[in-house]
This record gives sequence, C-alpha cells and structure tokens, in this order.
Amino acid sequence: MSSPSGGYVWTDRFLDYDFGPDHPFTQRSRRLAVRLLQAVLAQQDGSRVEFRDEVPVAPWAYLETFHEPEYLEQVSRASNSEHPGFLDQGDTPGFPGCFEASARIVAGAAWAVETALRTNRPTFHPAGGLHHAHPSRASGFCILNDLALAIVEAAGEGRKVAYIDIDAHHGDGVMYGLYDSGAVLDIDFHQDGRTLFPGTGFPEESGRGDGAGLKVNIPLPPGAGDETLAPLFRRLVPPLLRSFRPELIVLQHGADGHAGDPLTQLQYTSRSYDEIDALVLDLGRELCHSRVVVAGGGGYRPESVARVLARAGIAALGLEMPAPTDPLPPAWREEFEAEWGRAAPRTWLDPLEQGGPHSSGEVGAEVVRALERALGRSFPPPGRD
Repeated sequence: MSSPSGGYVWTDRFLDYDFGPDHPFTQRSRRLAVRLLQAVLAQQDGSRVEFRDEVPVAPWAYLETFHEPEYLEQVSRASNSEHPGFLDQGDTPGFPGCFEASARIVAGAAWAVETALRTNRPTFHPAGGLHHAHPSRASGFCILNDLALAIVEAAGEGRKVAYIDIDAHHGDGVMYGLYDSGAVLDIDFHQDGRTLFPGTGFPEESGRGDGAGLKVNIPLPPGAGDETLAPLFRRLVPPLLRSFRPELIVLQHGADGHAGDPLTQLQYTSRSYDEIDALVLDLGRELCHSRVVVAGGGGYRPESVARVLARAGIAALGLEMPAPTDPLPPAWREEFEAEWGRAAPRTWLDPLEQGGPHSSGEVGAEVVRALERALGRSFPPPGRD
C-alpha cells in the first residue's frame, strides 16, 4: 500500500442536486460514502490528503465549452421556475435551483481534474459522473455533464485523456459528445443497450474522424458478474491504455452494476470493483504520473453505493482498505438508519456478494471478437493479460 495522498471534494451543497423524495437518484448515498471515507481517514494518517469542501458554481463560459447556449438557457429558466417540468422525455425533472446545483457538481469535477494534474496524485469526486447529459439536452438524471466538460478542458490544453466508464448504463453523453476527438480514448463497460437505458454503446460504435478506433464499447448481458467483468477489464484496458499513452485517466465508477441494484441486472461485487480500482491506479502510476480522477456515477441501492464508492475513495487516496468482514462504524450505521429508515449494513461485505458466477466466459470471448472486428486490432488471449 502506498502512503496516503491525493484529494477529494465534497460539500453538502451537492445535496441541492435533488429531484425529490420519490426519484431514484439521490446524492444522499454519496454523502454516506464520504462519511465512511472520512471515518477511515480519521483512523489512518491522512495528513497528505487534500480536502475541498467549498465549491463554487461553474461559470457560464466554462459550461459553453461542451453545452449549447440554448440548452443552458433552458436549464436556467427551469432553475428559476416554481414548476419547471422535465428537461428531457421524463427521466430528468427540472427543479428550483437546478442550474446552480448542476454547475456546482461541474465545478467539483473541474477541481478534481485540476488537482490531479497539479499534484500528480489521484482525486475523488463522489458527487460527479453525470455522464448522460448531452450538449443540447438532459438525459438519464443528468443535467450537465461534469466529466465531459472537465475532459474537454484537459484535452483543450493539449493533453490526451483516457475515460473509463464502469457504470451499468452506457455513458452516451460523454461518448457521443467526444465521438470525433482523437485526444480522448473512451472505454465503456455497461449492460447491453438492448436491455437497458440508454440503448446505445455497441462495439461497432468505435469513433469517427480523429476519434476513429478510440471509442471502445463493451456491452455485457444481464446477469454478468465478476467472472465476466474482471477478466475482460484485465484483458482489454491495459493494452488500450498503453498504446494510447494518456496524460490523465478519468474513471466513472458507477455502483449500479452491483448485485441488487433496483434499476439494472448486473451482478458485480466489491471484489471486481476493488480489482479494477487497483489496476486503474497502477496504470495511472505507470502511464501518467498518477493523474487519475475517480467520479461517483450511478447507483440506486444506498447500501451498495455507500460502500462501493467509499472503497473507491479509499483506494484512490492510498489508504489501507478495510477487510470485507470489518465492522462499519456505529456512528455511520446510525446515520444510515436515520437517513433511510431501515437497518444499516453491519460490515463492509454485502450479503449479496456471497453468490457464485452469473455468466460464462464465452460471453467475454464474444465481446472481444466483436471489438477486434470493430477496432481492427487484436487483444491478448485470456490469461495473458
């Protein structure tokens, strides 16, 4: 384990990004992840960890580097309306203050990227990862695309950026928004779009123009678990990153692929997430001086979101990872129960993580064959990653 380093950003103002009590997306789960991370920090030497707890609203001119002015005007009008209606076809309602709440999350991502580049240390932005927002519209609970904006900023400064997305939903806003960019390698693991929103992200969607061959989509069938995700990640991601040579890695760490998520049908556990986190951080040290940003993304079961994202932050900051059977702090359990009105988890291991395989290795072989055809390149055989 490396010594603690890096930084993370959180303010309770991120809770202003609030679609209401009946909406599945909530920043309250991300706050619980931060509370767990802070409990671990308090027990370990976190003196080298930089914490940003004051986050401004990102300026309009910055938002225009990815989003169209007409769309920003629409969000601004909704933000100032008592009855704003939906910003898309029915998933993403506007709400009073939605412009400022979204733009503050954008500023958090900008800080995370700037800090990773400035310090050569990983950073963690659990409230971020709103990867569905497009230049001209909201989508999938995402109003402004914080990561696309930060990537555009870094790429505009001449840097090559690798964007890795392990959210169960395809990161369509980032991929299509940067589809022509030769400065951005986009690697996206997600549930097959034929079975899940937004219905995109197939191997044949591999980029265009300067971006041709740099958009890598890995769709997985419902039921796919650790035995599919982890070997595919080990097989595909290292050679892709090593050939691209990024100067920054951005990981959208959606926790909605975890077993038991109410909106998806994947079956990942903390074993895969921990392995992916360790591999991405190792590749960051190897390729880009540890310039790695980890953002929260999706996730709709608080028990999973809090623990998965807390572990991602612990890994990013170089802290000692709790054992799966270690008990969770009593004060944290009390906060969880007060927030959600049900019994809190007792340990870092989720009972849903006890199961066995959910899909065969042949699924991975089929995906790799499709990618090799789409990208015109070959990948190492299984076991040679």
